[in-house]
Amino acid sequence: MSSHEAGVSPCLHSCRVDKRSASTRAESVDALRLSTLLTLMGVLSLCVWMSAAWANEDEWWLTPQVEAPSPPAGSAPLASLSPLAGEGSNNPSDEAQGKRSVDVVLVGLPEYLQADVLASLTVQRQRNSPYLDDLLVGNLAQRAEVEAAEAMEASGFYRAKVVADLAATPSGWRLTLTFTPGPIVRITLVEVVLLGEALEQQRVVKFGKTFPLIVQAPLVHAPYERFKTQWLQLAQDVGFLDAAYTRHEIVVNPDNDTAQVFLTLDSGTRYRFGSTRFEQAGPMVFELALLDGFVPWKEDEPYRVSRLLELQRTLSESQYFERMDVAPTPNRQTHTVDVVVGLSTRKQTRYAFGVGYGTDTGARVSAEMERRFLDARGDRFHGKVSLSQRDVQGDLELRRPWIKPLGGTERLFGIEGFEIGGKPSSDFFSLALRSRLEELDDVDTRTLSLRLSANDTKGAWRRQARVVMLYEEDELTKDEIPNEPYLYGHMLLPGLNVIYRPRVRGRTESLIWDLDAQTTFGSLLSSTSLTQARVNAQWTLPVRAADQILLRGSLGTSLSGDFAKVPISLRYFAGGDQSVRGYGFKSLGPTDALGNVVGGENLLVMSVEYDWMFANPFGMAVFVDSGNAFNGTDLSLKTGAGLGGLWRSPVGMIGLYLAHGFENEDEVVRLHFSLGAEF
Repeated sequence: MSSHEAGVSPCLHSCRVDKRSASTRAESVDALRLSTLLTLMGVLSLCVWMSAAWANEDEWWLTPQVEAPSPPAGSAPLASLSPLAGEGSNNPSDEAQGKRSVDVVLVGLPEYLQADVLASLTVQRQRNSPYLDDLLVGNLAQRAEVEAAEAMEASGFYRAKVVADLAATPSGWRLTLTFTPGPIVRITLVEVVLLGEALEQQRVVKFGKTFPLIVQAPLVHAPYERFKTQWLQLAQDVGFLDAAYTRHEIVVNPDNDTAQVFLTLDSGTRYRFGSTRFEQAGPMVFELALLDGFVPWKEDEPYRVSRLLELQRTLSESQYFERMDVAPTPNRQTHTVDVVVGLSTRKQTRYAFGVGYGTDTGARVSAEMERRFLDARGDRFHGKVSLSQRDVQGDLELRRPWIKPLGGTERLFGIEGFEIGGKPSSDFFSLALRSRLEELDDVDTRTLSLRLSANDTKGAWRRQARVVMLYEEDELTKDEIPNEPYLYGHMLLPGLNVIYRPRVRGRTESLIWDLDAQTTFGSLLSSTSLTQARVNAQWTLPVRAADQILLRGSLGTSLSGDFAKVPISLRYFAGGDQSVRGYGFKSLGPTDALGNVVGGENLLVMSVEYDWMFANPFGMAVFVDSGNAFNGTDLSLKTGAGLGGLWRSPVGMIGLYLAHGFENEDEVVRLHFSLGAEF
């Protein structure tokens, strides 16, 4: 392509400057500046237009066709395919008359084949190119005959005939491809063979049995090629890095329109993990014991690509590292894979600020600071302050990764792999201090708690063992003596929490639940003896194309020496976004003589909701909630019902609900907001 330079000839007119006035000279300067500006804008516009034209030129600008291919036997010569050939119409001025394009028309082709055939045609992809002319379009028309015939072969029509006819139109050209499909080739023999150690790998064997071509079916190339790629990739992913096809062919007999398919995969020897080495860069060099805890395999374990991805994911989730390069190196002689992990640490300190609104808490703001690592062992510190219309809370926490599993738990309860702790990516020890002021409708609580806990995660299971020392001061808002503390309480509470959260992919039935239990050592360091247990569950049932039914429930109970001495923060309440909608947050429960809602010994909450996704991801919900907190067996259910708007967002289902509490005398309807599944 040649480039052109444009020049401006200097003015040859002589001008008598001494007879011009100052204003005239000023106007001349302004005019010159304006002219220069317009010229620059014109050049800029031309450059932008040319850049856009080149960007739209996919194939021909990068790989121009220097010579037209020879026409296939029986096809029309180039001159007959170009209606204006020989007229010298390859003139750039013709293109300037308006944008021209090629319309492709398929005649005699079954509808189910049209999309694949069009996708195979270069002329279809280049139909709006700004560089089209008669010679180029004629070339494309010839090529279309060959490409269409090849596409027909890929769909089983090996004796298809395609004839191209090109005609000029006011808007450019019309290319008509006329098809005579002929008989379709059918399969008479399928032979799929697996060799090597992969015969003992069920995933590879099972996938091999899903070969998509069967005897007497039409021969279609696309599923065959797709299966070949996927089967080989699967074998390599599970450790057969030398896997290869020793035979992969389709033998077609055009005389009787039949085909035989042969596919043989030799997996070879399965590779195993060799050594794992870490290379660290940055302000902190972590202990090798910590980094080894992130490795999800052991040396000499069968190699799997998924293990490498798991290592990269857990290293990223640890928040220690900014860069994680996992590089496997296969050894063809020993059939092992050595792994080198390159790491670069992140900035040590993170700050975050947040604002939000919840129908239970009102407007809220928060500020937090985290030291991602304090030392080479990976200890970290986190502090957060949050303020809302209902409460003020401050948290300080020190975490230490749990590197070695608890001894003797490898086969606890006879369960293989039950071991507790030992994965620093998810398991840790924690020392946390919390101070909180919460203002409910009838009572204000001030709590100070110190918690020591051990936390671990195994698949869908999350477990926590803890000891909490709690000090609390409660003040009733309807007390006869204003500002007089109602209750001082202190409790030493060992506890256990188990959460089951399976990973759900797509629309499938799912059950999530959690169990929490805690007890005092009699009255040791406690206002009174207390034993509590609570379970929450949610069952999701998909129905129809995109709808679902949600069944939710909570059940809790307490046993105490003197329940009047139990701090209010440890009592059960109902009402709110994740409880009985239609009632205020923690507004349901037993009351004292002055009408203050002071919480109960037991809890029962039930909910059923139908989510109708009429315009997925948007929909609406109808629901009924019922429940209450109560003492002994004195249960009086409170019921709420209503409608809501839904949005299935990337972070979970977001709902905005209008609920009516049938026993709520203060409000006709109440607004509730929820995000995802919470308890």
